[in-house]
This record gives sequence, structure tokens and C-alpha cells, in this order.
Amino acid sequence: MSDDVDDVGGSGYSLEDLSAYLDRGRTPRIPAIERNAECQALLASMERMGHLSREIVDEQAAEPLAESWYDEIMREVMREFRAGRDIPLARTADGTQLVVTEGALYELIRTVGDDVPGVLVGRVRIDQPEPTGPLDVRVTVSVLFGYPMQGTVELMRDGIRAAIERHGELRVGRVDVTVGDVHVDVEDE
Repeated sequence: MSDDVDDVGGSGYSLEDLSAYLDRGRTPRIPAIERNAECQALLASMERMGHLSREIVDEQAAEPLAESWYDEIMREVMREFRAGRDIPLARTADGTQLVVTEGALYELIRTVGDDVPGVLVGRVRIDQPEPTGPLDVRVTVSVLFGYPMQGTVELMRDGIRAAIERHGELRVGRVDVTVGDVHVDVEDE
């Protein structure tokens, strides 16, 4: 366990500790990590990053990865792994406030992107102009060359809206999905 002040979500474990834990195959199980939502979101992001990195390395073994590409993704993962602000879900009869963190919603949106064929999710932004108002979501994606952009964007938009409303019982306002890039499947070249 790390003595760093920069522990993840109050778990007592740092980003470096989580990386080592993931490298060990999450064994032996550490309950403080396994029960912590921020740790789980960060581990899921790290697994996704590792999977994507391994795919790219396998497909482009002759070309080394540009450091700027890796650094950019890691900065985005680090920004998103923080829990962020609490977004109210509901108030129970006894007055208890139920909340979901922004970080949990980021992870939910990235999971939607994982389920849409040909999509890589880039930047995710959530805004709630009024405390009890609907959430506005902005997502930037890369679409695989040859996939219909309009249909892919509609799948993302509908999936994001449905996931947030189903899992969080939150109202969703705007869902803006921007195609910021088109990527190519190396096997198709």
C-alpha cells in the first residue's frame, strides 16, 4: 500500500499501486480496491487502454507508437479517473441524498462506446447547468473508416441517453456526439 497523499478515492492506494495490482492479475484480491468505485473506474480504463495498446502494437509492430499519442490518452484517463463532483440522484424518505459521481458517468459513457462497433471514445464532458436540471453530455469519438458516421453517431447518442437514464435515473438533455477523427483498421490496408 502506498503512503502517498495521492491515493485513489480514499482507498489508500496510488495510481502506481493500482497499475501493479492490475499487472498481477488483481491477485491477491484487495477488498479496499475492489469495493472502491474510483479504483474500479480507473482499473477499467487501464484495462481498456492496455487492450487497445496491445491491439495497436500487434497490428503495427513495425512502427513504434508515438509518445505524444500515449501521453495524450494517459492525460485524459488521469483527468477522468478522479471522481469529480457528486450529481444528485434522489432523496429518500428519511432525507438521505443519493448521488452518482461524474467519474462513474464518464465510465458508463465509455462503456457505451465499447459496445458500438467501430467507435473509439475520446473526450467526455458532462454539464448540468442547474442543480436539478437535465445533464448535457458532449462526447468526441473516432469512427472506423467505412462505418456510416450518421448511424454510428445515432447509436452512440441513443446508447448514452438510455444508459444514463436506466442506470442513474437521471434526466438527460442534450447529447452531442462529435466525430473528431476517422481511424483505419490496419488489416484493411
